[in-house]
Amino acid sequence: MSAWTIVLACGKDQEIAPGVDAAFLALGNRPVLAHALQALEQNALIDGIVLVVKKEKIDSALLMIRQFGCRKVQAVVAGTLQRLANLKKAHEQVPEDASTVMVHEASRPFVSDTVITETVKAGKRYGAAVAAVKSTEPVKFAEKGQRLSKTMDRSTIWLAQSPQVFKRDVFEKMLKGGGKLVDDESALLEKTRQIIHLVVSTPNNMKIRTTEDFERAGLMVSA
Repeated sequence: MSAWTIVLACGKDQEIAPGVDAAFLALGNRPVLAHALQALEQNALIDGIVLVVKKEKIDSALLMIRQFGCRKVQAVVAGTLQRLANLKKAHEQVPEDASTVMVHEASRPFVSDTVITETVKAGKRYGAAVAAVKSTEPVKFAEKGQRLSKTMDRSTIWLAQSPQVFKRDVFEKMLKGGGKLVDDESALLEKTRQIIHLVVSTPNNMKIRTTEDFERAGLMVSA
């Protein structure tokens, strides 16, 4: 039961600023993307990787793959700003014998081997699995603007991350189902009967969205 990973390194949700991909910023002695790829490279359950980058970044990505020995990367495809379109294009490169598909964001460079392993196992068992952390702060719901509507029960709130793992048939149904996809694949399954299992992750599996996030990531690397 082989598991392949689609790594998203382009799209609006992967930009730290307009036109600036977080994946290609230097974090310590490696680009952010190299950190993520090497974490997947070292995991025994991952059989292959399809990388999605902007067309103009393909040469840089190929150089990075060679430089850091990411042998599991089997295809690099040109993506767009649209996440769902990128997933569909990457899916075309996943071999027919792959039973499980993982989606991981390149802007999460600190994903641990344990989180990868447990999410893959849960995805194979339940059909869909999402790495997530429980909220540690009071959660307020504002339906319109900054006007507070209600306070949520913190014990029931989880903050979704990637990786997210799906059995292949579930992943393909998700792609065909349509709907608006912003930055969370599993949201497309929530109106179906598909079980989505949450896998306990850690805050260290952070997503670099802002310059403040990038500064924090730099401190984590140098610590």
